[in-house]
Amino acid sequence: MKKEIKKCIIILLASSMYFIMTGLSFAHDLWINVDNHTSTKEKIIAKVVFGHNFPYYDILISRDSLAEFSYLDPEGQKKIITNTWEDKTGDRSGALVGEFIPDQKGSYLITAYRKVKGDRQHVASEKYAKSIVSVGEGKSSISKPLGHRIEIIPLKDPKDIKAGDNISVKILFEGKPLSTYLYATYAGYYSEDEPFPFFTKSNEDGIANLKIPQAGIYMLVCNHKVDFSASLTFQVFEGSK
Repeated sequence: MKKEIKKCIIILLASSMYFIMTGLSFAHDLWINVDNHTSTKEKIIAKVVFGHNFPYYDILISRDSLAEFSYLDPEGQKKIITNTWEDKTGDRSGALVGEFIPDQKGSYLITAYRKVKGDRQHVASEKYAKSIVSVGEGKSSISKPLGHRIEIIPLKDPKDIKAGDNISVKILFEGKPLSTYLYATYAGYYSEDEPFPFFTKSNEDGIANLKIPQAGIYMLVCNHKVDFSASLTFQVFEGSK
């Protein structure tokens, strides 16, 4: 009898993990693409993407569907991105593009998010996205909590991380530390079945450490409850910048 109960528990756990991972594989996340995360140009161009295979375009997001599209300057001041347009690759596919001119050196935190109220046929959904861009050496406010329902907070500027190092982040849900899985992928990796090649889990303090195996542009994603998710995109180089 005990063996049968144990067998049932194992099957249930395996089934639960399968559905969790399957759901994650086909879920859509919100993220921000930036061509060069160490910009030296006069303008910074950011592209908001809603999809499930980073960094490729998928479902087109309109400006009206976003609750906010803004950036935090190196001094920690929030500014709205007002110059936006749609980069369409089809009737319903593409990305929302925004640009702004950095007015000082340092690290900028670009952010966008959307909220969808639930009804009888749909669950409530909240998607948050962040991206880090460095403009020379200067101040940084990228570790400042933004008050998002769920958010990934980098504890160190990625420009100071090189391939082979760990990146440390803190995950918050409603302002409190969250222990959850943190998934990672990078530009150049592609899989319809498993869009995230590696993952880790944050501890009870919300802290997660993830080794960056190679240089490239990365995306971290975490999820909580039915449809709350946060993403963070950044770039890591072979050597220190």
